[in-house]
Amino acid sequence: MPRSLTSALAVGAIAAAFAGHPAPTPVGLGTALRFETDDTPVFTGDGNTAFFDRQVGPHKTVMIAHKVRGAWRPAHAAPFSGRWFDQNPELAPDGSYLLFDSDRPVSPGGRPLVQSYFGRPQPGSNIWRVDRRGSGWSKPVWLGPVVNDAAFVDFPDVVQDGSLYFLKWDRGTVHLFRSQYRAGAYLPAVRVAIGDDTVPTHDAAVAPDESFMIFDYGRVKGGLGRLSIAYRVGGKWSRPVDLGNAVNADLPWGARLAPDHLTVYFTGATRIWRLALASWAPARGRSTP
Repeated sequence: MPRSLTSALAVGAIAAAFAGHPAPTPVGLGTALRFETDDTPVFTGDGNTAFFDRQVGPHKTVMIAHKVRGAWRPAHAAPFSGRWFDQNPELAPDGSYLLFDSDRPVSPGGRPLVQSYFGRPQPGSNIWRVDRRGSGWSKPVWLGPVVNDAAFVDFPDVVQDGSLYFLKWDRGTVHLFRSQYRAGAYLPAVRVAIGDDTVPTHDAAVAPDESFMIFDYGRVKGGLGRLSIAYRVGGKWSRPVDLGNAVNADLPWGARLAPDHLTVYFTGATRIWRLALASWAPARGRSTP
């Protein structure tokens, strides 16, 4: 994602509809998290370990940082990352495994994935999994062709039953998709029916019980869309509700829910941010990092 500042967003007069909602606050993890190079942090249930990706030049690496005796230690490269373009780590709700997307070759000795959906060749992305092994991690495993059916399958999010949300190119734009996990296998992905199907949908942070999701919706100059929330009602997703100008002023993207499921982290043009969701979603009462 570009980090340069962009011109002001042309947005509708909607702020009055969100009076009383909190504003986002900047995230700081000591020296572990560097806004200039890092994004999309996600935390373990105890709040003492953070995963995020770090970009140096054209390369991205999944990083791990630990909080020890109340202080964040410097981050280091995950043992399963460092060679390929790896990004967007996401923990399973129980912390037993981690998903990320990567351009690494699907077959040993193969070439890295490349996609050209956005006007020029760029690193592709498929979803990979590593399982927790004590204090370490397994070797990365490709999730297979049912999920990874193109060179751009990006930004995984996993819910309580193991089903996946992710984004991919669809009919000239980017949309969210969901792959149901059943009997140890992923079923073919189905586009998430939410809002106007001609409008891009990006970077979903879905509650483990799928009661709500935070995601980018629409088109804005210099950004991926407006951060919005939708609710699962009667087996269908509600219309997107814009989270307001205070949230969207910094061109947000890359939403990730905190362990309490009532705080969302997101990356903007000038900061990484934290937003309390209690006024938008039912309280569940757990602390955040």
